Amino acid sequence: MSHKSGTEQIKTISAIRLILNIQIETYNKMPIAFDLESLRKDHKCVNYFETGLWDPRTDVSSKKALSCGFDTVHCIEIRADWVDFGRDVYKKYIMEGRCNLYLDDSANMKNYLMTDVFNNKTMFFLDAHVDNNNIHNYKHKCPLFEELSAIKSIARKDNVILIDDLRVIKEAFPWGETSYGNIDFLQQIKETILTINKDYKFSTLDGYIKDDVLIAYI
Repeated sequence: MSHKSGTEQIKTISAIRLILNIQIETYNKMPIAFDLESLRKDHKCVNYFETGLWDPRTDVSSKKALSCGFDTVHCIEIRADWVDFGRDVYKKYIMEGRCNLYLDDSANMKNYLMTDVFNNKTMFFLDAHVDNNNIHNYKHKCPLFEELSAIKSIARKDNVILIDDLRVIKEAFPWGETSYGNIDFLQQIKETILTINKDYKFSTLDGYIKDDVLIAYI
């Protein structure tokens, strides 16, 4: 019986890790399963802002947003390769001024909200998280509280807030995020949203699985 050399074993292990990373990323960034255009109409949203682009060559939610009636679509993404792909895939919309891509950590999201555009009602879809070992330049693996703080900083207090991946957020230390301590993430998220406007109501929408997306609305 032949045995693989040490080099071959290392290559095999590396290949397996790559496959697992792809599977994990795909698992965590599947397309939304609800009718985005109907939601936009129901809540009279003018803009769409998403954290976490993922690979725009696939059927990602930002692509769905561009097919809807939003005046402007915004997305902040920490990975330069995906932003580069997005600038190519969304070139037509970018040239028209309808699509805006920001290469940055979504913990810095506030920097991109200080314009008159966001005087109009916006649908925020919060879906940024570090789910693989290839990303190193981040402040938090799960920057939800920084993102909510950014939304709170703008004058308008009736925006629609969607938060993806409830199946993960309900677990302790989602995506290995430990900097906030052992907190109830979902409860803390709701309490934070209520500091933006005490009249927010909460429900869920279908995503990767049923009821996987939290929606906060007035």
